[in-house]
Amino acid sequence: MEIYVITLLVLFLFSVIELRVDLTEVQLKIMAILVYFLFVFQVGFRWQTGTDWEPYLSHFNEIVHFSDINNTITGFEKGYSLFVLLIKLLSTNYTVFLVLHALLFYNLIFQSFSRLSPYLFIALLVFYANSIGVWGANRQLIALGICLYSLRYITERNTLKFFLLIALAFSFHSSSILFIVFYFFNRDIKQSVLIGILIVSFIIGKTNIPYAIFSFTGQLLGGAIESKTLAYSGNFRDVAIKNQLSIIGLIRRLVYLVLFMLNYKFLATRLPYYKVLFNGFCFGLVIYFLFSSSLTIMVNRGSLYFVYLEGLLLSCQFLVFRYRIEMSYLLVLLFIVSIFFLFQSISGYEDLFVPYKGTFINTQFHRFRLQ
Repeated sequence: MEIYVITLLVLFLFSVIELRVDLTEVQLKIMAILVYFLFVFQVGFRWQTGTDWEPYLSHFNEIVHFSDINNTITGFEKGYSLFVLLIKLLSTNYTVFLVLHALLFYNLIFQSFSRLSPYLFIALLVFYANSIGVWGANRQLIALGICLYSLRYITERNTLKFFLLIALAFSFHSSSILFIVFYFFNRDIKQSVLIGILIVSFIIGKTNIPYAIFSFTGQLLGGAIESKTLAYSGNFRDVAIKNQLSIIGLIRRLVYLVLFMLNYKFLATRLPYYKVLFNGFCFGLVIYFLFSSSLTIMVNRGSLYFVYLEGLLLSCQFLVFRYRIEMSYLLVLLFIVSIFFLFQSISGYEDLFVPYKGTFINTQFHRFRLQ
């Protein structure tokens, strides 16, 4: 756990410097490079740390020839399988793959956050705390990075490049198709309309309608999609009943919603991307309200592309304050909350993250879930 907390402290320290000191572009770049390699080192050199360790390791080992892309036991998307094969042409060492995967993923994240946040390290502070729990979701992380990178083409109104990148992300993880909705988000939407949609989504989410539609869609499409849908439905419905919309989760999202709405006019006129991020955050809330009481898999997979907008939006709020001392107080509060986010992120699979095990640290530790 120490390595995670130390990283948060580094991000907090860099955030303080970013707020309190007038840094040059070179100084900011050096700090960003340090954090970038800190992230890459942790994720790239981990071993038996994170979710889905065994399935992805098995997939890596079974990809040997080009024909294996279409005949994997795991059934992973072809884009990801091709990505694995290309790296295996360089090395068959899984750690090499993880390092290259981390280099690509965090490069996409840093490029995206640099364009979509006025304060890079504040956004990364929240992102890091929230994202530890999805270490190991190799396919979806690359898809997430590509999707966030594509947002620049929404604000630039370059439709072709946006859809090409979404198609690329889809080849890594099919859930990224949801990101297409961002095509409609570069506009002002009346807050009364948004609130109405959220209320209706919350009400519908307390019924069996989302579960019924999810199951019917799978049966309608048939084949592998039907099998996967039924598996998701069967495995997660009972869990969802036990893990109904939590009070803490609800309060957190509502506080964010109120905060982002209150400062919408001020920030939307100063940041060309704020309306896109805000509308995307609201769409993530719709998914959360619709499925948190019936299908947690939809919340975990579907809202992943939207939950990480929180850090970007929170970093934007610092522009509202006139004095740096006020920003500092807010940053301390955000740091404390981020520690809570960290524990919440890994709470479902804490034994897969604590202690951190890597190729250079805790190498003798036996992760009891894994062989």
